[in-house]
This record gives sequence, structure tokens and C-alpha cells, in this order.
Amino acid sequence: MATDQKPGIDGANYWLTSEQIETYQQDGYIVLDDVVTENEIATFEPLYDTFIAGEVADMGRDFCDMSGPYDRAFENFQLVNAVLPSKYRPELQGNVFEQRAESIAKQLIGNEILLDYDQFLAKRPRKSGAAFAWHQDLGYWPTGTPDTMTTTCSLALDDADEENGCLQVVPGSHLELELRPHRPMLMGDDGDTGDREQSHTLTVELNHDDQIVHLPVKRGSISVHNERIVHGSGGNRSDRWRRTYIIAHRSRQTVEHERSIGFTHSHNDKISWTTHLDSLKR
Repeated sequence: MATDQKPGIDGANYWLTSEQIETYQQDGYIVLDDVVTENEIATFEPLYDTFIAGEVADMGRDFCDMSGPYDRAFENFQLVNAVLPSKYRPELQGNVFEQRAESIAKQLIGNEILLDYDQFLAKRPRKSGAAFAWHQDLGYWPTGTPDTMTTTCSLALDDADEENGCLQVVPGSHLELELRPHRPMLMGDDGDTGDREQSHTLTVELNHDDQIVHLPVKRGSISVHNERIVHGSGGNRSDRWRRTYIIAHRSRQTVEHERSIGFTHSHNDKISWTTHLDSLKR
């Protein structure tokens, strides 16, 4: 949905160019500069940091290390993960990043959308294990949804580059006809199946001809990616944090269907549905 508006910030909106929309459809991702200003970041950054410091209680598995098992002690976390922060701190709801992410999502996948989930991620300094395995987001989610179109907007709260583990993508992989086979990162004793009760993380194998692109993003800017694009990130080799605030939108029908079967994106959900991972095993 291209507009005649001047590109960039316009109140609660962030207007895209027709070229940016075309690039997103073709490559499966875009990087957008200066989506949230320094003054605007200051309105939610202190609350973000309370999550990353482990100061928000009673989150269960929604607070964990995405690079390791659920039972890893907080002092040993490498990739700090807080899922659904606006559920635990409702004062986050409706903030300016939420509003602009919604504006971007409407331009990319249509007006009838809802916020599906939010997430805080932070790679601690000098943590080489703070890596995201190669995966496709859709591999984590239930089958049978009305459609799968998703925009995932990732706001950089620190400059992200190769040294501190910026996002990496395989452009065009979202156009492949089949989702790639995923497996849990922590394998079972048989070496073939994994136990997702131990860890949330899934991974896929890269193809020999996959072209990898790094996406450096400066503070206040975002990347946006499709639910099927193969992506991941390396560990943090720097002395700096890499903090990210994620907001994902899907169609209203899809979000309502997810909630009707008890799927909220919480790691505390009791899985009673078929995921795309499960369907690929058949």
C-alpha cells in the first residue's frame, strides 16, 4: 500500500516509499532509518532496562536465555530474552514504537492487522554464545492460521553491527515453496529429535548456495523481516550491548485464531496445537 505522503516520520506514522515496499516483497526484509527519535526512546528505555536486568518478577519461561536451556541461571545468561513485555508492564502499550510499527505493517501487509507479540532481546557484551541460530519464524508457530503474513519490526536500542551480532538474512529465501526443516537446538539422546521443554530455540541448515547479508542498524532505526525469511545472528564479540525491541503484526483473523487455540507466543503456553515444526516431521 504505497502512499503519497513524504517518507519517514509523520506523527504516529512512518511512511514508506514504493521502492521500499517493493524491496520488502522481493527480498523479504528492509532496513528503515530514524524510525524512533532519541527523545522518544527515552520514554520507554528505562522500563526496557528493568526487564533486561531481571527486575520484573513472575514471568516464568517468558524470561530466559534464548541461547541456552530454560534453567540457566540469570548470571550466566548470554542472550537475555523477555517475551510479551507489554503483558507484564501494560504501561508499554501504545508507545510510539508500537504506533509506527503498526503504520509500517499496514503498508506492507494490509490494514486489517493486530499486534501479535512483542519481545525484548539483549546480547550481553563479550558473549560469543549470544547467537541466534538460523531459522524461519514461521517454524515456531501453529499451522492452520488464515494466512501467515507477518511483519517483524526490530528496533535497535544500541548500534548493531557484525561485531556485536547484528541480524543476518538470506535474501529471497521467503519465496521458497516449502518451509525448511527445523530441529530443536538441544538434541535428544537419539541425536535426531529434541526436547523443546529444555529450550525454545529451533534451527535450520543453510544451503550451499545461500547468500548471507548482514544488516547493521543504528540506534533508533529498525529492520523489518518476513515470517519465512531465513535469518539468524552471531554472538557478541564486542564490549558493547546489543539491545533490541521487537514488535510483530499479523492479520486480525490470524491473531484471533491463534488466541482461540491458546497460542499467545508465551513460552509458558501449554502446547496443544500442531506447529509447522511438527507438520514437517510427518
